[in-house]
Amino acid sequence: MPDKEFNGTWIQAPKNDYGLSDKNYYFQNPNPIFRQIFEITNVKKSLLKIASLGYYIVHINGLRVGNFELNSDWSDYSKRIYFDEYDITQLLKKGTNIIEVELGNGMYNPAPLRLFGKYNLRERLPRIGEPKFVLDVLAEDKVILRTDQNWSVYSGRLKTNNLYLGEHVDFSKSLSNAKKVISLPLDNVDQENMKRSFIPKIKKLKNVEPVNILTVKNDILIDFGETISGFLHLQINGHDGQKILLKYCETMKNGKLLFNTSFAGNIGEIPQIDGGPGAPKKAIQQDIIDCKNGTQIFENKFTFHSFRYVLISGLDRKQLSDIKAIYVHTDLQQIGQMNTDDKFYNQLLDAGIRTKLNNVHSVFEDCARERLEYGGDIVALANSNLYSFDLKNFYKKIIDDFVIEQTDNGGIPETAPYMGIQTNGTGQGEGPILWQLVLPYLLWKHYQFYGDKLLLEKYYRYAKKQYDYLSNIPIEDLANDCIGDHGSILVKSFYDKTPDKLLVGYCTILSFDILMERLACILSRESDAKQIKANKINLIQEIERKFTNSDGTLGQNTQTGLAFSLLLGLGNKKVLLHSLIEKIKADDYVFTAGIYGMAVLYRVLHENHCDAIVSKWLKQRSKIGFYSMLKNDNKVLSELFVEKHSSANHAMFSSYIQWYYEALGGIQISDESIGCSDLIINPFFDKDISNFDCQLKTISGIVKTSWQRSKKGINFCLEIPKNISYQVDFDKSSQPNLIQKENKGEKIIVRYFITE
Repeated sequence: MPDKEFNGTWIQAPKNDYGLSDKNYYFQNPNPIFRQIFEITNVKKSLLKIASLGYYIVHINGLRVGNFELNSDWSDYSKRIYFDEYDITQLLKKGTNIIEVELGNGMYNPAPLRLFGKYNLRERLPRIGEPKFVLDVLAEDKVILRTDQNWSVYSGRLKTNNLYLGEHVDFSKSLSNAKKVISLPLDNVDQENMKRSFIPKIKKLKNVEPVNILTVKNDILIDFGETISGFLHLQINGHDGQKILLKYCETMKNGKLLFNTSFAGNIGEIPQIDGGPGAPKKAIQQDIIDCKNGTQIFENKFTFHSFRYVLISGLDRKQLSDIKAIYVHTDLQQIGQMNTDDKFYNQLLDAGIRTKLNNVHSVFEDCARERLEYGGDIVALANSNLYSFDLKNFYKKIIDDFVIEQTDNGGIPETAPYMGIQTNGTGQGEGPILWQLVLPYLLWKHYQFYGDKLLLEKYYRYAKKQYDYLSNIPIEDLANDCIGDHGSILVKSFYDKTPDKLLVGYCTILSFDILMERLACILSRESDAKQIKANKINLIQEIERKFTNSDGTLGQNTQTGLAFSLLLGLGNKKVLLHSLIEKIKADDYVFTAGIYGMAVLYRVLHENHCDAIVSKWLKQRSKIGFYSMLKNDNKVLSELFVEKHSSANHAMFSSYIQWYYEALGGIQISDESIGCSDLIINPFFDKDISNFDCQLKTISGIVKTSWQRSKKGINFCLEIPKNISYQVDFDKSSQPNLIQKENKGEKIIVRYFITE
């Protein structure tokens, strides 16, 4: 193979004229289909390599290459371009072969839509343009086809396609006359930024049939019974000139469809937010179909929607058949499994997993309204995600996504790719400090769960550069460069302070110290570790001096502040734990923390054998709680407990899944673990559960726990690989009795009987 990654050139269609302020983007933006004919005298083992800016679909001799959707791993295209490789031997034939490559806009050719009235991705993303691709076909390492100026390009049937707003397909249209492509050489920067894709791909994963189809006035309302992210599939018996409009909706309230929960960038939901020239007044998810006479199959191609309901206008019910929704997301392998005989616990677990998967498409997104990779959400959900999915490779990409966006000073952006949002950030292109924690935190969590020391060695210098930069900012200023515990029910408006905001800011700085000291020790950076430890000790003293109250509590006596203080070992543990418990009781067992404090509460309450409090919160029947959140039967989580400008398909409060594994399953990965090498076994026997089974597939082997309640007590069983160390930490009130411990092949089986 040559030193350069590709021999071909970038090719694209002639540039569209979007007019002043790009406003014509919304009306005429046809997708290109590229074609080339090539001859083969003998079919040999052949490999296709392709990189695209925008989404791509390849066909050879009418057969699709691969089974991936929305394909082009999103990152900052000015710094990282992922390519794919396929074995196409079976698709080739002796003689004449035809290859077609169809492109969609993806995030490379975004709309000029001003998200939240501010952020035009065409202006904010570092690299955008007309979709393009580069391709080589190699037979036994010899290039037999490549992209160049000799390819032809046609306009496809998609008049428009946008990831947020949907697609407009014209079935009455034939392929346009062939045009010459624009051929652009790959410069050295692009060649160097090429990297073979290594993450699980986006796929069609499950079909869902409608549970109800209603006629509403002159429209048809399809209800799929659950909120999904994916494609809609329809067979339509249409006629020339017929125009069909599809509107997608996540949820309904009091019989009214609430389209606003997924309005892109809140455009149309908040009156003062304007999407810009040419933008729709309401940035609704919708598709438009122009029909031809006869049967046509509609299925989304270069967008996905978040929806439970689809409102269809412009056709009769009898014209529709083969109706289904298709889950489309990154194919993450689920490594955790559990089942209880408690219906609500099962329902809540399923909702958390479904919502997480609904919002992962080559990045962990927040929701369909934004589709952005926020570092803060990733930090808050890291433990619950790691217990749920195999993220060994996916987290490597996320780490790289943020590292390549590091500023010259050393700061990390709020989102990756950086697209302008930097609320309370430390500087230009930099996020608030709790969002910036994503870099050292993911490095440590990856090592804890997967034991990849080489990854730490590769990225430590970037984390240290960030740490040194932040350390040079005056501490009070740095602590204020923080949004705090986002999502708390105590916050009544966007401009209100989050609970214990200043204390959380200081705790975040302390978290940087703790994490960086760990990383330095792992890598034997003794000088770094010594200096960071000294910083940590000084900061602990400063926090306790500044925030300790006369009763021994810290900060403003909020659930968030008390939980962070306990997690980080501040103050008097006994006093803080008592105060936290009393505070939760005073709040009627409603957890008032935001997304970070919520995850911390699950951890500190479990480690202090206060799981009954968590159980009361999770099964809370008041207006604020998960029971109320799931009452709409959408089978997914909402963004907030108090709904206002809130997504109805958002995973940011799914951190309770970590508690499912650590408490109900009793399986906690210890802080000293290297690749899940050390566990703490500390089960909580919820009184509403009689039978429980749990399994966690770690990199060191499969761990299983189960327990059954009888009239006399509880039978608990642990099955664990011999190469995993563990310590048992039953609640002292449990009275556990070791019944049996046996070696069975490569695993150990331990049985306890617990008298309640």
